[in-house]
Amino acid sequence: MKNIPILNVYYLLCYAWGRVQERDTTRLASLGDLSTVQDLLGKVLAHGVNHLFRRGIDRGYVERREDLAGIRGKLAVSETAKRALRLHGRAACDFEKLSVDILPNQILRTSLHGLRDRRIRLDRTVRGEVNSAYRRLDGVSRIHLKRNTFGQVQFGGNRRLYQFLLSASRLLYESSLVDETTGSTVFRDFRRDEATMWALFEEFVAGFYEREQRVYRVNPRGRRRIEWADPYAEDDANWGRIPVMIADVVLESAKRRIILDTKYYKDTLSSGRGSGTGKLKSGNLYQLLAYLRNRQATRPQGGRHDGILLYPQVGNEPLRAKIRLEGFWIQARTVNLNQRWRLIHNEMLETIGLSGPDS
Repeated sequence: MKNIPILNVYYLLCYAWGRVQERDTTRLASLGDLSTVQDLLGKVLAHGVNHLFRRGIDRGYVERREDLAGIRGKLAVSETAKRALRLHGRAACDFEKLSVDILPNQILRTSLHGLRDRRIRLDRTVRGEVNSAYRRLDGVSRIHLKRNTFGQVQFGGNRRLYQFLLSASRLLYESSLVDETTGSTVFRDFRRDEATMWALFEEFVAGFYEREQRVYRVNPRGRRRIEWADPYAEDDANWGRIPVMIADVVLESAKRRIILDTKYYKDTLSSGRGSGTGKLKSGNLYQLLAYLRNRQATRPQGGRHDGILLYPQVGNEPLRAKIRLEGFWIQARTVNLNQRWRLIHNEMLETIGLSGPDS
């Protein structure tokens, strides 16, 4: 699969992470000149931090212990006695202080610090922007990032922007590999990682349809679960072995309900035996049929159910297949992510039978 252009990757991130208003900003017009994912994420973080300072960076109350001439907060009795602070007219006190040194800002500063490493290849302009944003966070501590660090964040007033920037920080962290020999950081281009791009593609599709059309209601993640029709198990142990069905995207209108399943493969079709024609992957088709049958049985009221398998385009030929199986119309389609964004926009709308930005 060809590498997706950096500018298009940025658009995917904007829709996936709920920051679509950033996609048209003229300040990021130079993204098309970038060639690496670390340049992209560095520019996103640097511009985001500057935007936070213009809007007002989040602060929070943090625990502090200081030696004071008076008493503030709670007296640390044992510490005061151990160091004989009373002899000098001081006391160790524990108190809360409003500070910028909170976890979301610590993650951002740590992420920017990682990009400042001279062994990391960065566009010269991006490096300057990263250094500038890093200095603006003076007074914020650097921390040791772990995978679970990102789940510990509590958001303040700038929730959406922080979520976007911390998603970029997390992707940067997950794309970083430390060379055990040299100790330097090497970035893995996540465009070449199928699992990462699959998750991003799924989130993009849901975010795009939620933003770019008004014909269908896009069910939130918590309402995409599909119940089994007439399930039965002899005991709780067997019941626990039944897999859960959760659709990637569910779109609903009065006349039509669409279950859309996203896939991200280097090879969209399986090779056909003898026929020379590529076949849809059987597992993809069986899964979508199971979704359609069971959702129709458990939610019979409403518009007809249709299914769509949506893949990124591989090669030069788009996939446009429409078949009827077991009473359901099913499409298998590709979207070409290696073209101008307006054309991607149109293909995405055409996939669900719409055309034009005002549909």
